[in-house]
Amino acid sequence: MENKVLKNKMEEEAVSKKNHQYFTTSELAKTCGVTKHTLFHYDEIGLLKPEFTNSKGFRYYSIHQSYVLDIINVLKKTGSSLQEIKEFIQNQNTSMFVKLLKQKQRALELEHLRIERMQSFLKSAIDMTEQAMHILRDAPTLEQSEMEYFIATQLDPEDGDKGFASKLSEHREYCEKHFINQEFPIWAILSKERFVSGDYYPDYVANMLKAPIQGERLFIKPKGQYVVMDHKGSYETMSDTYSIIKKYMDSHGMIVCGDVYGMELLSYHAEKNPNNYIIRISVEVLA
Repeated sequence: MENKVLKNKMEEEAVSKKNHQYFTTSELAKTCGVTKHTLFHYDEIGLLKPEFTNSKGFRYYSIHQSYVLDIINVLKKTGSSLQEIKEFIQNQNTSMFVKLLKQKQRALELEHLRIERMQSFLKSAIDMTEQAMHILRDAPTLEQSEMEYFIATQLDPEDGDKGFASKLSEHREYCEKHFINQEFPIWAILSKERFVSGDYYPDYVANMLKAPIQGERLFIKPKGQYVVMDHKGSYETMSDTYSIIKKYMDSHGMIVCGDVYGMELLSYHAEKNPNNYIIRISVEVLA
């Protein structure tokens, strides 16, 4: 007990005589731009413990520890976690410092790609939604289309609506994971055979791409002539619009020669009432 009292007394005398060499918690917090509560937390988790604590419970930090706190602040700004910083400080060396910074540099590059992708995604969402609000193609027309590229996920008709929801979620996750730069509207791609037979369950769920990508999920919409019409209403009533398109094709001597594409200009993202959905249907034909 006497040794402990003597030790505390010596520490207090050291602080008193060389007060300029130590920071109190408040002084260090103010000097390094953090809060006292932050320093208390760092003490609790063993990241930055005070040089010593006197008999009254006051914490004191050395000049060197102010530099350690600066290291912590710098690495936090790079996106490093407190656990990563703790491991670095415990094993600090130049190679480890460079490795940690390169990891954070790569993370920032990926975040930059994510932001660019999201900006493009938002722009296409705004453009397509505004277009749907002002332009409605309520009758079939023949149009020329350039080649377009899609990222597509194959569907299974036997899975039904639950399977479609699952595949749509998988499709979105794949695009996120691989930083696919796709446009906002969801597309459904229907084979020529299904269209002709009257089975309108889509073969693929897809998004249009800014540029072609590598891999088996790339789907190419050929350059050519397409009969285009906007369907207004729920998904369940799309067969009515398909029938109108087929009658138009028959009356103009056209035959379907490729796949059928449905682009959701207005869907459940924007409209609560399914009767207000707008889906642009394009059927590749020989005229």
